Amino acid sequence: MDRSEIERMIPHRAPSLLLDRVEELVPGISCVAVMAVDPDDPIFSGHFPGRPILPGVLMIEAVGQTAAVMMAAATAQGTIGNALLAAVNRFKFFKPVTPGQNVRIQTAKLTEVGSMAYIEGTVLADGVIVASGELSVVCAS
Repeated sequence: MDRSEIERMIPHRAPSLLLDRVEELVPGISCVAVMAVDPDDPIFSGHFPGRPILPGVLMIEAVGQTAAVMMAAATAQGTIGNALLAAVNRFKFFKPVTPGQNVRIQTAKLTEVGSMAYIEGTVLADGVIVASGELSVVCAS
């Protein structure tokens, strides 16, 4: 699934849309997406000069967007209005992500209660886990 197909499913748009493609998708169950970390992204001029690294909050956002694609694919219309981040739980960062790396984001739904979904997310760069944790996402109209 390419970026235009992702845009049909979730409301995020550039520069906030972080996902470049989806490689695996089991609607409502799991999703694997890829984000190319662009060396020309302006965020790197200030985070951090001389040693640019991807902010952890952007990794969390990429997990949230991957989860939104996963949940949208399970709806009858194949889209989601607003999937809002409700909580970040036990997220840990193990290694920095640097410009030019491709990041693989894996999500799996742990459980769903009403409009709230609990998601497990793992972020890998060059096949190594760089971050992982859980998110709570509410699907609002």
